[in-house]
Amino acid sequence: MKSKKTLSNKEKRDLQTKLIELYDDQVSPSFQKSLILQSIKTEEGTFIVKDKKIWWFLHDGKHIPSIHFLRELNPGLHKIIVDVGAIRFITNGADVMAPGIVFFDDNITKDDYVVIHEEKANAILGVGISLIDAKEFSKNKKGKVVKLIHHLKDKVWSAKF
Repeated sequence: MKSKKTLSNKEKRDLQTKLIELYDDQVSPSFQKSLILQSIKTEEGTFIVKDKKIWWFLHDGKHIPSIHFLRELNPGLHKIIVDVGAIRFITNGADVMAPGIVFFDDNITKDDYVVIHEEKANAILGVGISLIDAKEFSKNKKGKVVKLIHHLKDKVWSAKF
């Protein structure tokens, strides 16, 4: 670990502003004044941590919500749902292929961040970037649809600070 510090109220407001730019106002309720967040820098990158679990991490210069954050606050970000057969592949780091998708949010556009759920328990499996928009998905259900950037069992999920 290179550095660790608790975020001030001003730093939390600045972070909240950045996140609202990326995700609209869907993340706003997650920032109460009493919320204790830490910024931790390591060899792997910079992380925003709550209760020793990563809540946000940087990917290509943008803050990405972790599964821990999404499970606790369910902010209503764009989602796709995959069938049970896709679970094993996604939790091992594979990108999401069209044949495994049973629901694709109509509001998704190309390059949107999406939350990947499984169909039976609606559990969150990961976070990815949509490679196509909803209109294209409805026309052509072949090939890679979501580039996976975070999933159960990866370093972000497993990290404890």
